[in-house]
Formats: sequence, C-alpha cells, structure tokens
Amino acid sequence: MPHSRRLPTAVTTVFSAMALLAPVAAAPALAQDHGMDPDVVSNPADTPDRPEGPSSSLSSVVPDNRFKSFSSQGSSDATVYDGIIADYRPQEINPMFPDGRDHLPKAELDMDPEILARLETWAHVDGERIRQINAYSPSMGRTIPLVWVVPEDLSEPRPVVYALGGADGGQGHENWITRSNMVDFYSEKNIHVIMPMLGAFSFYSDWLEEHPDQGGKQMWETFLTHELPEPLEDAIGGDGQRSLIGMSMSGTTALLYATHRPGFYDSVASLSGCGDTNSWVGRRGIASTLYNGNGTPEMMWGEPNSDYSRYQDAVVNAHRLADQPNLYVYAASGLVGPADYLGPNAPTDDAAFQDRSSVGFTIEAGSNLCAHRLKQATDAHGIDSIYYDFATTGTHSWDAWSNALKEFWPIQARGFGMDGGEINPELDVETPPWEGSTDLDRYNDLSGPSSAVTGGSSVPQLSSLSSY
Repeated sequence: MPHSRRLPTAVTTVFSAMALLAPVAAAPALAQDHGMDPDVVSNPADTPDRPEGPSSSLSSVVPDNRFKSFSSQGSSDATVYDGIIADYRPQEINPMFPDGRDHLPKAELDMDPEILARLETWAHVDGERIRQINAYSPSMGRTIPLVWVVPEDLSEPRPVVYALGGADGGQGHENWITRSNMVDFYSEKNIHVIMPMLGAFSFYSDWLEEHPDQGGKQMWETFLTHELPEPLEDAIGGDGQRSLIGMSMSGTTALLYATHRPGFYDSVASLSGCGDTNSWVGRRGIASTLYNGNGTPEMMWGEPNSDYSRYQDAVVNAHRLADQPNLYVYAASGLVGPADYLGPNAPTDDAAFQDRSSVGFTIEAGSNLCAHRLKQATDAHGIDSIYYDFATTGTHSWDAWSNALKEFWPIQARGFGMDGGEINPELDVETPPWEGSTDLDRYNDLSGPSSAVTGGSSVPQLSSLSSY
C-alpha cells in the first residue's frame, strides 16, 4: 500500500591510518578552493550587489529586517509565471546528455594530510571525525571542498550518505554540522557522510548557462552522480551502498536525482523540497531561491515546458520513482509545532519567532503543496513503495528536518541491509481508490476549484502566493 503519515511528528574504505592520510591524486594547481574559509578566500554565496526583489517589502513584517535572516529575501516578479499551463509529457532522456555521461572523466581528489585536517583549525571541530576532502570537478573546472564525517570503525568498507545543504549550499552557518546531530548520528553507526560545501542557489543541478556570480559553470548533478562517487568511495572505503538526503532547496534535488537515476541510491530522503518544478508554484519557488544568487530558472533549465525543464520535474516523470527503493518524502503543514518551541534551534526572541511562524510557514506550505502533487502523480501510477510523511505541524526549519531524519533512518537502514528498527506505522494509510490507474488527469487542484486546464494538464492558479 502507499505510505503516508498524517499525524504530528514527535518532538523528537580506508584500512589503516597510513592509507587514510595518504594523498590521492592532487587537483590541478589552478583550481580554486573557495567557500570553506571565508577569512582567506571569497565565498561565492556572498552577492552584495544582489538587487532587492518585490518581496523586500515583506521585511516590514519583522522589525530590524530580520525577515532576511530566514528567507535571504529577494524574489523575481510574481507575475512572470501567471500564465503557465504545465506540460505533463514525460521527458526521460536528458537533453543535455542524450547518450549518457560514461564518456566524461571522473573527479580528482586531494586528501593531503593538511587538507584533511583543515576543518579542525578553521571550524574548530573534532578533526578525527570531521575532515575535509578537495575534489576537482572536470565539468566545472574548479575544486569543490567536501566535508567528510568519518565512521568510528574503519576496519571494513562502510555505506556512504551524501547530505546536501539548503539554499546557501552549506557555505554559511546553516548546515547539517552546525544545526543537527548528524555527525554523532552517523559516525556512531559506522556510516560515512559526505557534504559538498559549495553550491549556493544552484539546486545542485546541471545549468544550461554559466553563472559567474556563483563561480562559473554549474554542473552539480554531473559532479555528484558521475564524477565523484567512484573515486571518492574507493578512497574513503565505501562498500558500494549509498544514500542521498536533501533538505529545502536540495530536497528538490533529491527527488530529481531519484527520477533521473532510480536505484543509483539505495535510499533517498527529500525533506521540504518541491518536485513539481514545471508548474506555476514550483517555478515561482525556484525563481525566489535563484534570485538570491542573481540567477533565474531560465539560466538553469530554460523556458517553462521545454524538454530540459520537463526533464527536471519529478511530477512529470513520477512513473520513474517506481524503481527507486526506500524513498521518503517529508513535508509539514507549516504550522508552528512543538519543535518550534522546544527544539535546539528554536527562536530565542519575538522577532525570530515571528520570522519562523510567517516565512517558515509560507515556505513549508509551498513544499507541502508540491509533495501532495507528487503523491497524486505517484498514486495515479499505482506506485505503492514511497513513504510520504505529511506532518500536521512543523515549519521550514532545522529541528523539523532533524526529526524527519529520525523517521527516515529505519527506511535508510533497510537500504543498507542494516537493522534500523521498525518503520513508523503512522506512515501507512489505505490504498487510494484509483490504485493502478493510468489516468494522469487526477492531479487535483489543491488550492481550490480554480485551475487552468489544457488537455491532460492542470495547474493551480496561486497568484496570491507572493513567494515561497
């Protein structure tokens, strides 16, 4: 049966030291290592010349312009996509690489001891458990710094978790290390964790156009799914099993990677993302994020309904998710819940709480809409293997994602062949009446009866949603 929860979330190989520290092939000398140490080199996530978008007026809602602290502000014109009629024709072949990527070179790693120990000096972390690896990306022509969370026991090969960041790409103070217990959680379970620490406002996607404000070419999917896994997992001692976790911006990424290469990851978690990217609400949300880095959806994927835009839509290609094992999709209602009061990252003053309950609600509500659209599509295809987690409370915030990570663990562990305990039975609901139907017109308009329909396409008219 399909899996979906509708109850509140509870508050809730390298085989020797010498091999571990041995340098692997060094990246080209001209490659820049930026983003990990902003005191030494420029951080491409800093775009001080970014123009203010229409949503800048919303900062008056919160004193001292603290709206910006959560949302990063900035937005494209809300009317740009009002006329979109979503094209739901599947696009399985990648127009950028119609013959695949097998002919492309792999990443080159730098695991010099000085590089491995860099975070201990700069970030004051436990240098035995949290290390840095530099990986040169041939497709992007630059070095990408990675955080490596090391398992406690390296005596045998271990699974690898790829944990992606939010809109700032983990380059700021908002990342899995600073805002969650991911380091302890996975290190104690003897699982490697890899976090790319660049990629702000990129959706970790392969862009059609170069983006100078964010470091040049943006070929993140090529890097993360083709160039990096094989050399990295060989170097650190991976066992061939891997999992992908994305939250917020990268929650969208996780769904897209799963549709593009189902089964490449043994499990996938999409937390508060949006797979409905070729719709009005999806395109609008993407524009709001990209604008913060001086980018646009057209720079990334081209015009709405183009072959490449439809390739980058998990709802359009929902049928492919039937082949993705252990997929977990989380989205809360956006309503303030226990974690927003009691969690480690709970707001500490009235302004921050108002930001959480307004902006945090709006963004999460948009993600919730997208997740329901995806569920309608996968239900219509008769896919009964996805775990949907629709929490009735929870804002777009780190404590909600930390709780979701705990719900994901039994599913993820199953993908690794490990005992992660019982999967939450609250994720199970009855099978919808149209199970097995191929009628893809059943994408109900979740915003109400008003919708524009053409052929088999339906798109909500959500002009009142100024940003998300």
